[in-house]
Amino acid sequence: MRRQPLDKTDIAIISHLQADGRRAFTTIAKDLGISEASVRQRVSRLLRTKVIQIVAVSSPLDLGLIWAQVHLRVKGERIEAVAEAVAQLPQVDYVSICAGDFDIIVGLVAHDREELLDVLVNQIRTIPGIEQAGFVLNLKTLKDNYEWSPGERPATV
Repeated sequence: MRRQPLDKTDIAIISHLQADGRRAFTTIAKDLGISEASVRQRVSRLLRTKVIQIVAVSSPLDLGLIWAQVHLRVKGERIEAVAEAVAQLPQVDYVSICAGDFDIIVGLVAHDREELLDVLVNQIRTIPGIEQAGFVLNLKTLKDNYEWSPGERPATV
């Protein structure tokens, strides 16, 4: 599905929902000077085209879970196939094809060390095309912020 570009109103609606995903459409509409129907239609389109998601965000560490990242270097022709295979694992909550020292970054959440070991050794490392896997165990989160806007640049000092 081809996405239409975001306009200033879309970006303003996203900003409202980043601050409070349960904010009433009537409140957003009043603040932006548009109709509630317009807000509802725009949010529906943003959700349908997967520009946004409205979810409850929890911290795996605060829930007593193990939260880790795996950085994969992959044979060039296998990058998308490896990314798709990793994305199918139920413990995986994030997969990104990227440029830099690694080809794919994977976020995963496990209930305990045994599950983490199984995912790393028996599932991820057995996927054909993986040349190298680095592992990062998250111990403490100092900042995890979802309030940013594609229409704003942070002020510089």
